[in-house]
Amino acid sequence: MQKHPYFSKNSVALFAHRGFVPPTENTIEAFQNAIRCGAEYIETDVRCTKDGQAVLFHDDDLKRLAKSDEKVSSINLAEFRELKFPKGGTPTTLEDALVQLPNVKFNLDIKDPLAVIPAVRIIEQLGAHNRVLISSFSEKTRKKALSLLTKKVATSTSAPLVLKVRLRALFGLEISTILDGIGAVQVPPSMYGIRFDTKRFIKQILKTGTQIHFWTINSEKQIRRLVALGANGIVTDNTELAGIILRKP
Repeated sequence: MQKHPYFSKNSVALFAHRGFVPPTENTIEAFQNAIRCGAEYIETDVRCTKDGQAVLFHDDDLKRLAKSDEKVSSINLAEFRELKFPKGGTPTTLEDALVQLPNVKFNLDIKDPLAVIPAVRIIEQLGAHNRVLISSFSEKTRKKALSLLTKKVATSTSAPLVLKVRLRALFGLEISTILDGIGAVQVPPSMYGIRFDTKRFIKQILKTGTQIHFWTINSEKQIRRLVALGANGIVTDNTELAGIILRKP
């Protein structure tokens, strides 16, 4: 488990997945919409531009959102800021988000190992250690980011670590040691035929003092079921609905 101010909540945490659509995911406007719907946490993705700047973007290329064959890593920050999204919204950097939304906490999914150093630089520069959670599908990337920070930040399990925890839990083996220093296990209800939303598994995680967050949960039925089972956090595309269910203002 991990004690950290990031997790200082008694209610179920509402994470807006890439913000709130519309207009366009991972933009400051999307984040502002999510906050208006009651989200206090924003789940977002960090990539690196050609000139080493941390920007908030999910895909490795610009095809889906900006109709371009370029990769995020092949353009510089000035070019990134000039991108036009058909659905609207401003291309946003990690610094933009942390500065313009000073009371919001961010769940940072580091997609590109090259984004580690620029992301750490911004967190350090702004003293945002209590406002960010570092996550990554890559355990190597997650650990590198944590090792470069001068103060502890919240963190969650990488994909390999999740599978290790699930396997041990399945056989009733001890998992608390694996989760030492981990604030949250962040998982989908199921993946590759492996279920993470069982009453037994959730209870096993909570027993260690570690939180469990589920993604990406968009239906009322799923949200209510997971909350009833003990989920500490819901990551959703449907922030408005989740805000109503979780009685957010």
